[in-house]
Amino acid sequence: MIRLSPPAFSGSNDIKDLLTAMLRRRAAEWVGKDMLDVPAGNGDTAQLLHELGARVTASDLYPEFFRYPAIPCVKANLNDTLPFADASFDVVICQEGIEHMPNQLHLFQELNRVLRPGGRAIITTPNYSNLRTRLSYLLLESEAYKLMPPNEVDSIWAADRAHNIHDVYLGHIFFANLTRQRALAALSGLRITEVHPSRVNYTSLFLLPFYYPWMRLLGGVARRRGLRRGTPSARRPEIYAELARLNGSLNVLTGGHLIVEYEKRAETSEAVAALTGKLNLTTDRT
Repeated sequence: MIRLSPPAFSGSNDIKDLLTAMLRRRAAEWVGKDMLDVPAGNGDTAQLLHELGARVTASDLYPEFFRYPAIPCVKANLNDTLPFADASFDVVICQEGIEHMPNQLHLFQELNRVLRPGGRAIITTPNYSNLRTRLSYLLLESEAYKLMPPNEVDSIWAADRAHNIHDVYLGHIFFANLTRQRALAALSGLRITEVHPSRVNYTSLFLLPFYYPWMRLLGGVARRRGLRRGTPSARRPEIYAELARLNGSLNVLTGGHLIVEYEKRAETSEAVAALTGKLNLTTDRT
């Protein structure tokens, strides 16, 4: 059962503060654990984990910006294979990185690969499942109505001096809403265990009474239709129930950020087999 926390109505809405508070609340869990912080940025989160007693490795596309020399920071591109052996870490922190990644399935597969059995991945991203973002995408195909849609100029946030296209740091082009994350994680051998609280976005809160009844109604219609059609997921009704809980969560619908915790549940092939019931599916294309 996924643990869904309610949103917070006060406090900071900065993701660094939210993640720091969550990590400190669970400080005893990190003692002696092998933890990877990727992308590590300037290293503040890695340093916090080090202070809390974890054995920390940091990794980033631009390790030259990492400012804590006592912690190793390895150059890595999340679009590629991570430079770590299989089952190297107990916990991976991926803070504000997934929304920059064009191949998010590959990212989840790499997180699964470097995690030990039962290991955890904690992924944070701007909340593309809240109501403000959903409305903004309807109006402008943008993450926020104050911004124009992604484009080839504004969406390049950084590039190396040699203009190596492989090392270009792209902006928020690749929306990573919660249901998409859930599906990609499941296909990679990870399952959501908890959606942590974040500070409420008040525009989303204002929109809630207007949209929530329609979302519940149409969600119920879609669920019944899927069960009647006998789709592969209909053979696993608990999947529909889990999606309904996620889509109905006030934290998901109104929170400013997503802080999602995953657990490594099985090797990828076993996870897919468990979800589908068999590896060779026949697909109804009518």
